Amino acid sequence: MASKNKLSIYLIKEGISEKDDIFEKPDEVQILNTLSDNSPVYYAPSYVHEPSWVQSFFLHGDARLAQANSRVVLLKNLNIDGNEHIFALTFGYARFLFKPNVLEEQFGLKIVLNSIKQNQIRKISKASVGTNQKQSNEQLPKNSNISEFGFDINRDLMKNVSGKSEDEYFEKSMLTGGDIFSLTVSRDISNIDDFLIYCYHKYKEDTYKNRFAWIDNIKYVKNKDTIGRLNAQVISQINARNYSCVWMAVPEVVDWIDIKCFKISGDRSTTEYDDIYIDKVIASLRNELTDTSQLTTKTIRAISSRDDSLSLYEWTAYNCLIAEISLDGNEYCLNNGKWYKIYSDFARDINNQYENLDLCQDTFISFNHTQYADEDAYNEALRNTLQDSIMLHKYKIPIGGGQGNNIEPCDILWNNKMIHIKRNGGSSLLSHLFNQAYVSCQMWMDNKSRKKLKEKLEEEGLHNIVPDVFIPSNYEIIIAIINKFQDARPKIPFFSKVTICYTATAIETLGYKVKIKNIDIT
Repeated sequence: MASKNKLSIYLIKEGISEKDDIFEKPDEVQILNTLSDNSPVYYAPSYVHEPSWVQSFFLHGDARLAQANSRVVLLKNLNIDGNEHIFALTFGYARFLFKPNVLEEQFGLKIVLNSIKQNQIRKISKASVGTNQKQSNEQLPKNSNISEFGFDINRDLMKNVSGKSEDEYFEKSMLTGGDIFSLTVSRDISNIDDFLIYCYHKYKEDTYKNRFAWIDNIKYVKNKDTIGRLNAQVISQINARNYSCVWMAVPEVVDWIDIKCFKISGDRSTTEYDDIYIDKVIASLRNELTDTSQLTTKTIRAISSRDDSLSLYEWTAYNCLIAEISLDGNEYCLNNGKWYKIYSDFARDINNQYENLDLCQDTFISFNHTQYADEDAYNEALRNTLQDSIMLHKYKIPIGGGQGNNIEPCDILWNNKMIHIKRNGGSSLLSHLFNQAYVSCQMWMDNKSRKKLKEKLEEEGLHNIVPDVFIPSNYEIIIAIINKFQDARPKIPFFSKVTICYTATAIETLGYKVKIKNIDIT
């Protein structure tokens, strides 16, 4: 019986075939071997080094502790149905050798979704494009349905999936797919061609739409002209310092305990940062930002906490960009160096839901920069204009889990209205507001939490604020957004609309009424 091998397979995008176009640093990639069919096998010389802590802590070197990483790529050019397609099989740490936007997106993801049943999922990697770009990996001990992962088909983008296949050609093995397709099978260099052709045909199927149709709510943008126009919009927003729709973040799930700091290539201050800050990255550019190519050549490095000479992760600044852009009536988001378009029916449904959210008709004072230094000052001023209202945002209720782990009952309680207020600062900040409102609603329904709040208020002479018997349907939740736009309905990014619609539905399910309010800035 043939031995099994772990295969990691990528598909190179059409029109890309030259070594210089495929690899990030082609001069550092050398030919290891050429197969009988002229398929090249490339390798990048291993970087052998001794961890810095050997010298810094033990005060002397030791050659036995030297480390090296092997990196090998096999490129297979196959004719499939009359067209040439190049596959890249990687070994060791070779996935880091490719240029951005060279590999076909969702190649492995579609193979897996076309090969497994709806209840055969074991692990998923997802990014929440509708909120704060939260990324997470979730795994269950047995094959399960997508619903058991807490996956929200309206807000979450599936990046990778692992599942058990019953496909005989895949030897009924565990499949993992994202841009990469990975599995363990009885294949080697002598019988890989027909296997790659089968993988390609599986990728081109659309049977996944019968079980995972929602995967197309959010799709990759491949048109170069569209990408160019979107990138131009991003440059414009950055130069205008409009960081409410463009910002930077770590583009993948990382182990923060292993990271000491972040460093920016070309940063003359050589500062070590605790996170990735867009203003610091832009300040490190030698020239004014005019093209995204300036960001694709700038590197952000995550430095190891165990060896400060070692970069655990390296990304281009462009891959760290997050953006939300409207173009020609469509909504797009940039995440991990790739643009996504929101399916028009999905966008229309979300916009309709948002337009149907009830508006709060009460009059709130405007936010004035001259009068109010921050939200707290505004809240105090608003409370003074709302008769019989009470400031509650400082009466935080601890919920366990350490210092700072607590809940705000609301910002202002006004008769039967619980008002939550925050300034529009993009999807990330608004997500915090929406989540605060939902968690607060749950807190009010909890007897122990209400008792804690009642005791705090009565210590300051505030009686009869918290009812002994709480009925959610007696209360309105007002989500108020301080906005530079003076529309009656808050103007917020599309992905914030996704989140607030989801949140409003969840709050209404608890029995409350939900209304939204725009607070204009003067």
